[in-house]
Amino acid sequence: MTRLREGAMTASTGLREREKARVRRELIDAALLLFERRGFEQTTVQEIADAAQVSRRTFHRHFPSKTAVVFSHEEDVMSYLLAALDRRPPHEAVFVALRAALRDFLLDDSEAELRRRQADTARRARLVLITNPQLRQENFTGTFGRRDAMTRSFARRAGLPEDDRRAKLAAAACFAAFGVGLDDWVAGPDPSIGNLYQILDSTVAALQHGLEIPAAASEYEG
Repeated sequence: MTRLREGAMTASTGLREREKARVRRELIDAALLLFERRGFEQTTVQEIADAAQVSRRTFHRHFPSKTAVVFSHEEDVMSYLLAALDRRPPHEAVFVALRAALRDFLLDDSEAELRRRQADTARRARLVLITNPQLRQENFTGTFGRRDAMTRSFARRAGLPEDDRRAKLAAAACFAAFGVGLDDWVAGPDPSIGNLYQILDSTVAALQHGLEIPAAASEYEG
């Protein structure tokens, strides 16, 4: 009898979590659609709630503000990526492990539909971000927490203290590289996940192998 009750409670908890995820996803979709059609500044929280057919109170149970909706996918994606990074063999160097984690995360066939949806959300949110300088500045500030989480992951892998400058520098460089890569992906003609992976992998590879850019040969040389 106890096991039946425990099973029922587990099923009920799972149902609640799925419903919560569904409402959150619908709020994000509704918000991005309104931002695309009307502009970020012109869209209100009430309009987002109405479009998702929920109350304003429900909106605020999921997001503190409409700005948080734009950035929410980055929190979700970073948690997935860091989990993939933690699953890589401990002997792999930081950038080797990160490139493999990107591959494992983005090209996982068992989660293809989820990844497709996440990529579509990321692309749409990035477009909103690019066209709103204030949002871009807020996103720069908001990346500190995610960057620190990556720093801690790198430090653990390398057996370094969390405040080690190399781990901090590597994480900061990765976030700069991701930003450049995402902007190139959004601006390009190919919105596929495969293309996103190729772009992000190449940015991390550039960090891994060194980013020195040689000067152009002088026309007077020789």
